[in-house]
Amino acid sequence: MDYVSKNDFYEIRVASLITNMDRDSLLELYQPIIGAKATSLYLTLSTQNKSEDGGNIFKTEQLLKSMQLTAGEFHSARKFLEAVGLIRTFESTQEDVRYYIYVIYSPKSPKAFFEDTLFKGLLILSVGEKEAKRLANKWKVNLTIPEEYHEVSASFLDVYNLDYDDPSFRKEFGVSILGRDHGRANLEFNYDLFFSYIKDSSGIGVNNFKKKELKEIARLATLFGIDEKWMAQIIIDEYNPTNTNHFDFDAIKQNCEDMVKYSLLKNKKEPLISSDSEIAKKIELFNEVSPAQFLRYRQNGTKPVSSDLNIINFLSTNFGFSTGVINAIVDYVLSKNDNVLSKNYTEKIAASVAREGINTTIDVMNYLSRKTSKTKVKVEPQEEIEREINEEDKKKVARKKVQALLDETEDE
Repeated sequence: MDYVSKNDFYEIRVASLITNMDRDSLLELYQPIIGAKATSLYLTLSTQNKSEDGGNIFKTEQLLKSMQLTAGEFHSARKFLEAVGLIRTFESTQEDVRYYIYVIYSPKSPKAFFEDTLFKGLLILSVGEKEAKRLANKWKVNLTIPEEYHEVSASFLDVYNLDYDDPSFRKEFGVSILGRDHGRANLEFNYDLFFSYIKDSSGIGVNNFKKKELKEIARLATLFGIDEKWMAQIIIDEYNPTNTNHFDFDAIKQNCEDMVKYSLLKNKKEPLISSDSEIAKKIELFNEVSPAQFLRYRQNGTKPVSSDLNIINFLSTNFGFSTGVINAIVDYVLSKNDNVLSKNYTEKIAASVAREGINTTIDVMNYLSRKTSKTKVKVEPQEEIEREINEEDKKKVARKKVQALLDETEDE
């Protein structure tokens, strides 16, 4: 579920030992790529043992108050932790109350971090190559022993004389014991899958891509709702081996637009509408559907025109908004502007959102809701969004209609 309520409950499960060295690694290596709020949330969750009544179940409301986070900020911070494998989240709904289990994993060791191409690349993008190299040198280990030294360490058998037939060595306790473990990074755009298609269909190697090019490829795929296979085909078609800059991203963007307009693909990500709450459904729709698909949905299945696709691309490239935030802005503009996606009006709304420093779907909806007389919203930092949804809004997020529109792939 892609929204947070102060009335949610959660408990903590620690999957790995977390040492002081892990916390140093978190602050120096992870914080530049996940941000201070996500880092603080991890440290808070990893040190929670017992609630006020002595139990191990906590209320989200108290966590938001103690950390001075809005619901949207908490949700965004949690997503960062999930994305890099520091936590896994499990949800259950019982009698309209949501319960979460947050499984906490240790950060990668510095060695594992710098050996991971993805994490090392993210660090370089965040702090620059010079600072990343300085951090690597800080964790450098020196195991070079001068030639004049020879080892005199005792072996195990020098110290212990054991009877291995003793039953003690065959005893099993049947329980999982806390050890060293870390979660896996949760990739929305799967680069491994993307490169497997590249390798199978072309002679283009990984070394032909620059980090910023990979980032732009993932951004366009997310923006237009294109999966790894179709994105790989676009890249193969546009690859120019004779040019220093192998990729013409204007042409790649145009290809992405054409795919959306001519329905040559079906996006792999479909919205998971499972809550009875209308606001929950709308938030989930915004977060799960690409802006290009959402435009088509709002236009009753009509394929987006180039001018509208250029507007959502502008919001992504110039403001760095996420899919959910872009969809919330588009939905607001269409609702307030007679279903016309005016470039000037959209940019005006986007600029106001950017000035407020809002970067989560929940918080941008909260902010935009204050601009309309049809909604009533609680805006206290720890309060959950409450909206009065009219019948027209309910129809817009009706499950059958959403599913039918997003599954439609026929050419017109």
